[in-house]
Amino acid sequence: MTSLTDMYAAGGERRTFAEEFVQRAHSGNWETAKDHWTRVVEHFGDNVQELEKLPKSKARQEAERLALALCKTLAQAGKCWACITA
Repeated sequence: MTSLTDMYAAGGERRTFAEEFVQRAHSGNWETAKDHWTRVVEHFGDNVQELEKLPKSKARQEAERLALALCKTLAQAGKCWACITA
C-alpha cells in the first residue's frame, strides 16, 4: 500500500490529497491521518468481494484506488470515513 507520506513525497495530485486529508480531515495530525488512511484501504481490501477474484497485488491496488476516491471526496469537505465510523 502506498503510504500517506509517500503520496506527499510524490507531489502533484497525490501530494494535494495527502495535504487535504491531513489538514482538513485531521486538523494537521499526521499520525491519525496515516492510521486512518491505512484503515480505509484495509477496509476495502477486506470487504469488497470483487477484489477476492483478483491477484493479491492487483486487489491491493484496487483497494487503494477505491479508498483514495472516497477519502479524497470526504477530505475536501473536512471529513474522514474512519473518523465517522469510529
